[in-house]
Amino acid sequence: MKIVKTGDYRANLAKYHKKVLLDHEPLRISTGENGDVVIVCADDYENLKEAIYILKDKVTMQSLLRISTELKAGTYKGKSIGEIFGDVMDNRD
Repeated sequence: MKIVKTGDYRANLAKYHKKVLLDHEPLRISTGENGDVVIVCADDYENLKEAIYILKDKVTMQSLLRISTELKAGTYKGKSIGEIFGDVMDNRD
């Protein structure tokens, strides 16, 4: 992750925003005394929120762990991973 100082960020705001949007690479703004902030593309932020939502869902995570174990053991007889993730994504609301 690239780190820039507040003054440089202010002077080159459009350039940095464009780079974050095109590269999907977060940008850390070093503010010194007050702590740092991170700029991320809005789409990446939404994806992070979705990933956190899934990781916090104990039922979903237990199911994925069980399925992963069964797949490794060769004993899985249910839906494909694509079907499972489709079901999870369809039922998230």
